[in-house]
Amino acid sequence: MWLNMEYLEEKEGNLFFVPLFLPNGIKDNNKSYSRTKFNISDNYAFGRLIEIDKSAGNLVEIFNYTGVIPSDLNTIIDSGTMFNPFHIAMGFSKKRWRFIFESPNYDKEKDSNYSEISFLMGDRSSPIHWKGGEKKPYSGDTSLYDRWIIHPPTKVEDMIREKNIDS
Repeated sequence: MWLNMEYLEEKEGNLFFVPLFLPNGIKDNNKSYSRTKFNISDNYAFGRLIEIDKSAGNLVEIFNYTGVIPSDLNTIIDSGTMFNPFHIAMGFSKKRWRFIFESPNYDKEKDSNYSEISFLMGDRSSPIHWKGGEKKPYSGDTSLYDRWIIHPPTKVEDMIREKNIDS
């Protein structure tokens, strides 16, 4: 069954699908999927846009649920998250990933624990600790935090596939 639905706008809190069946070469990140019709019964992962940041990568979280597109967004949200939040680019602009559920009452603190999301930015000799939107110089153990890395869509899809194999 082909997905014949209107896709939603790129908005904080909205849920999107991540097709797990598309080609995953590095050049596939630049391909436009705007004319692609997706089959509702194919295998997808799902995520939520926590924060829009076009220059430093959109902040997203990926959920544990993978499979067909469910009729209820709670099926996705209630499954919990697969990874710590991270930054992405190109998934939405190239229409490879599309928004399918709206969360009008989304609160990034309540729903995504925003104030506890942490990354290290900058070079290793003088890192900056980003936590909940605040930046401060950091001189502690850098292995305690994930690096601020902007992932292309194919990298995220590979991470999800690997996690599903390990589960």
